[in-house]
Amino acid sequence: MVTKGVKQEEKKQLRRDILARRRSLSATEIADKSQKIAEYFCTWPHYQVCETVMFYLAMPDEVQADLLITDALKQGKKVCVPLLGAKYGEMNAVEMMSLDDLSVGKFNLRAPDSNKAKMIAPSLIDLVVVPAVAFDRQGNRIGMGAGYYDRFLAQVRVNTVLLGLAFTCQLTENLPSEEHDIRMQWLLTEDGFLSCRT
Repeated sequence: MVTKGVKQEEKKQLRRDILARRRSLSATEIADKSQKIAEYFCTWPHYQVCETVMFYLAMPDEVQADLLITDALKQGKKVCVPLLGAKYGEMNAVEMMSLDDLSVGKFNLRAPDSNKAKMIAPSLIDLVVVPAVAFDRQGNRIGMGAGYYDRFLAQVRVNTVLLGLAFTCQLTENLPSEEHDIRMQWLLTEDGFLSCRT
């Protein structure tokens, strides 16, 4: 039996290796791959029928979700993004009307203004677009290690669509997973969609 300590060590090593892979992409590669991903996403039937979508606000070396956010706002969808809570590991979904409303918040990440934030209940979200350091083809993910998304995704509806967004270089065969881990139903990279349903 694999002990928890061994699993955590394995995750740490995988996180280091795959982050190095992602960070080796040039700004041009990131922009080109993000553009391809946006083209797949914007014509995806699951996205087209949903009313409320939660996106993440990308760091410079992640898939740039701003293109997706811009499209969703243009389509008249309700868009929400993460706002980190006062407690470590706590995250809320707040409505966003424009990318211009963002400022630099905790951990030097873009964030909505917490004083004007209109919270959206997790149960109202139809589709959550989830970032990660790594995904495997079964939909398991490794994040940065703080558990923000694990806690948040435990609160969404059973029929909420969970989409992992990543570059192909972030996919791996099998990630160590635990009982409480919530799997994605779909992954999207610059090579297209991958269904994680078994």
